[in-house]
Order: sequence, then structure tokens, then C-alpha cells
Amino acid sequence: MGVIIGIVVIAIAVIAIQFQQKRTLKASIEGTLPRMEEKTGWQALTADGEGEHHYIIEKKQGESGQAVGAWDRLTYSKEGKEKYILKRRRNGMFTTGMESLVRRFTLYDLKCGKEPRQYAIIKVFEVAEDGRTVDYGKAGSQKDWEDIPPEAIVDRLAKIACP
Repeated sequence: MGVIIGIVVIAIAVIAIQFQQKRTLKASIEGTLPRMEEKTGWQALTADGEGEHHYIIEKKQGESGQAVGAWDRLTYSKEGKEKYILKRRRNGMFTTGMESLVRRFTLYDLKCGKEPRQYAIIKVFEVAEDGRTVDYGKAGSQKDWEDIPPEAIVDRLAKIACP
């Protein structure tokens, strides 16, 4: 009986994911996804295989100690964009409209007062050259906190945001 319930739960999850992807693709094509709000004061962070990263720190107080919001703006290199589109294709994500992709904006929440430091991804905007959002993701009310991996972009952000 437990196996049957497990299979049903997995089937429902797969159907829900496919439905959400179709809904997001439709909104992307129609241009109805949320737009990334204009921000000023971006500071250089690093360049890597994906492209050039810039950041803005937005401080805010969390329920359990200090939490900090940090934006990462990735401007894709040609190679970084090609690798990202290939990764999306391999993972079964839509790639329609991705040829116009130039930037990704990611908002992280960082738990600075906890060791090891942790992060949660709050919002992700994939943005075309004309400013149109081609893909968008937002965390629900339940955040998925993870330990910050050493040497990752979020680690660099945490070192700046959490003195």
C-alpha cells in the first residue's frame, strides 16, 4: 500500500512540475512574467565561466538573528549562456526565448548569525536584452535553507554581506 501511495505522490509531482513549466513558458511568450525592478549601485563581484557578476546588499532583520538580502546580477558571457541553455535543455526545462537571454538576477537571503552560514534563493529573473523577463522563479513561504558552499558566488556575497 505504501508503495502505491509513493508512486501516486511522485506522479502528481511530475504532473504539477510540467503544468508549471507550461504556464511559465506561456507567460514568457506573452511577456506577462514579472519584471526585474530597476536597481542602482551595482558593484563588481567577480568574473567566471558564466560571465560577470555584480552585487547589491539589502539588509533586513530576520526572525532568528540577522538575515541579509543580497542580489547577484550575472551578465552572461557567450559561452556561459550557451552552457546554461544546454543545461536547461538537459534538465527538461523550456529554452524558448533563451537566445535573447543576457542577464540573470538572483535574490538570496543569507543567515549571517548562524554557523555554518546558510542561504535561500528568494527570486530569480532571467532577462532578455530588451528587459523582458524570459523566465522567473520565486520561493514560496517555506524557504529551503542550505549551507553556503565554499567558493560559490553566494559564498563571495556572504563574505561581503556578513562581516
